[in-house]
Parts: sequence; C-alpha cells; structure tokens
Amino acid sequence: MPAPPTKKTASAPAATAGAAAATPEARSDARIPDIDRCIQTGIFEQTFSGAACIASVGGKIFHRGIYGCPTLPPPVKKLGFDALFDLASLTKPLGTGLATLVLASQNRIDLNASVAKTIPELKDPRFQAITIDMLLEHTAGFPAFRSFWQDLLQEEEKKAESERTLGTRKAVPYFRKALADCTLEHAPGTKTVYSDIGFMLLALIVEGICGKPLDVFLARDVYRLLGLQDDLFFVRLDDEHTRSRLRKRTFVATEECQWRKKVLQGEVHDPNAWGMGGVAGHAGLFGTVDAVWTLVKALWESYKGDSRVFHNGTVRRFWTRSKRLRDTTRTLAWDTPSAHDSQAGKRFSLTSVGHLGFTGTSIWVDLSTDIIGVVLTNSVHPSVEGKKEKLAKFRPRLYELIAKHGESLPADPSRKTGAAAFYSGPIIGTTVPFKNPLGGPKK
Repeated sequence: MPAPPTKKTASAPAATAGAAAATPEARSDARIPDIDRCIQTGIFEQTFSGAACIASVGGKIFHRGIYGCPTLPPPVKKLGFDALFDLASLTKPLGTGLATLVLASQNRIDLNASVAKTIPELKDPRFQAITIDMLLEHTAGFPAFRSFWQDLLQEEEKKAESERTLGTRKAVPYFRKALADCTLEHAPGTKTVYSDIGFMLLALIVEGICGKPLDVFLARDVYRLLGLQDDLFFVRLDDEHTRSRLRKRTFVATEECQWRKKVLQGEVHDPNAWGMGGVAGHAGLFGTVDAVWTLVKALWESYKGDSRVFHNGTVRRFWTRSKRLRDTTRTLAWDTPSAHDSQAGKRFSLTSVGHLGFTGTSIWVDLSTDIIGVVLTNSVHPSVEGKKEKLAKFRPRLYELIAKHGESLPADPSRKTGAAAFYSGPIIGTTVPFKNPLGGPKK
C-alpha cells in the first residue's frame, strides 16, 4: 500500500504521481523495430496479453515501448505507460532486498549476524547458524516453497466469514508462526535453493529493525526519495480506501484463479502473499515499467559511483556473486547469468546481474557494457499452462536483441574515461615542474 501523502520537505525531492514518467529519459520515444517485432510476436503467440520494455545503455534510453492490452480481448483496451504490472519475485531485489541494502548502508543491520538474534520467532537454536546474507543468497537451508495459505484456509473453513483472517493483515501472526516452524531441508550454507520462505522471514526481520511494515518503510524511506511511491507499491487487500483510489489505475491482469474464482487484476498473484494481505517479502510489489527502470538505473549509478542515492560500497556487495558456494549464480537478493541457457541470452556478460518474476517480469543489468533491460509481461494470464516453455524461448531472444542494439550505440562523448576522468587540470597561476611533481609549484 502506498504511504499516505506527506508534507514536502527540503531534505527529500517532491514526489508526484507518475514522477518516473516525467523524466526526460522516460519520455524518450526511441523504438527498435527488432524489439517491437519480438514482443508483438509474443502477444500473437498468446504468451502474454500485455508487455512493457525499456532498454538503455549508459543511462540513455534507446528503446521504450508498451504493448497489448491488460486482459485478453474482448474488450480491447490499449495499455499506457501508467499501467501497473504484478512484479512477483522482483519484489525480492526491488523490495525486501533493497530495504535490507538501505538498512545495511545505515549500519542498522549486520549481514553476517545470526537470524537467531533478530525476531523472537527465530530464537530456536536451529536458526543459530543461519545469517542474514544466507537468506539473501538462498543458502539458508529452507525449502523453496510451502503452501501456508492452504493450511490456514482449511483451518478457517469452519469459522464464520467475519472471523476469517486469510487475505488480510490479521493473518500475519499465523504466517510468522508457520515460518518459524518450517523444517530446514539442508544444513545452512551448504546448498543453494531458491526459496520464497527465506525472503518471507527476511521481511519480518526488516520490519522488526525499522519498526514499520515493509510497504510503509519502502514507500516513505526509499521510493519517495526517487518520486516513485505512486508507481511502485504493495496493494493491501484489506485497505478499502487505498483500493478504491487505485480503481482509477490500470492493472495488467494475471491468472484466472480457480480458488479465488476470478481473474486477478490489482490483486497479488502469489497465494502466500495474498494470504498475508498483499504485503510479503517474496512477492506483492506492483509497478510501472518507468518506475522499475528508474529504480534500477539509480542502483546502477550508485554502483558506478555516479550517484549517492544508495551507498556505493553496499550496492557493490549486493551485486557481487557469492563466494560461499562454488556453483552458485546468486548474489545478495539478485542473480547472475548461468553459464548455459541463461534467461539473459548469450550477449549479456557474466558480470551482469538481474532477476526474474513468475508472472513474466525480468531485469538484467550488464555491468561491463552498462546496458539495462527491463521487460514486464503478464505471461500467467489467463493461465500458466505452457507459459514456462514459451517464456524460456522469449526472454533470451529479447535480451539478445537488447544487448545487440545496445552494443552498437556509440559511447557517450561527454563522459571522460581513463586518466582524463581523474585529471582536474593545473592550479591557475602556478607551474608544476614535470620531472619533480612532488617539489611543488615554482615561483
């Protein structure tokens, strides 16, 4: 849920609706025909009904497009750049992982600390060997997924409707207990298993440290500084005021859910995130393509040292592949391309970082060529059947086109490189001797 409006202060930039779309870069109308055709083919093959794509190199956008419609026709309604996509697991790097990055840069969280020292639910000795960075890089030993929502659904079937908590924030205590009771499948630090459970726990730890719900902390302390709090947020299912306000926004539909008995639109697709009321550590974030690109660009600029929005050293640590296990591709909250059959295609280098979302969303940032690709789709609409195979072909093909055209663009001539980037020129009115630079200026 977006944070309620706050008074403008001198310490933070003014934030307005659609701020990401108001920047000169985001207004770019550049289009690459090859990329257009690839995405339009995906719509024709019914891999998804709607998509958005932004590609840039060196922070300059060379492709920005929105395609299709929010649901399968009829009725046909074209998408605009204000369309909101269910980002699914992009919540991990852009939500919970980002909150952890900010807290770590402020020395409010120790990434090497045991989780047993955090929240009361994790006091059990079996959590002693699990550290915060293990949760971030998926080596904590937790299973990939558990249907906690299903267990609570069965428990509450006999209750009156007014007493049921599933799908509201009142269900969070149940999930906290279920997460703490979850059995470890592997010894901590011995195997990489991509796990939603680890990030669900990490969100509870973040909330305990900052003293705010995850969505409130991100909206007020992170997204607002970039003017993104109206285009990047969680949707609380039990907050009728916010949901009524969001009815004016266009949400791209996801799956036609059998047990919820409707097409999900403006409601989180992931069942565990839905069970927790829409706010969870592993899923629940909604956003526009402009907002996602703006946030990723800010992280990239901080990584390069060109911005102080995020701490340079902390971003570099989060974007460096883990050395804990030899065969892992994971970094802290992010991923890197695998050696074979990477979803980033064959042209993004091994120094790239990115992440995928189950609904058909993805991000890749090549740290060698400074190419950023953000692709948002709703491939789970209206059903997930057969979509995994289609996406496995679509994503590499599209990212290879993004890399191909990004590599062909000339370098920014105004950006100095090499020694010129560090040379500030001589002091006016003095002459430094060439053979003895330590001797100081001559009279």
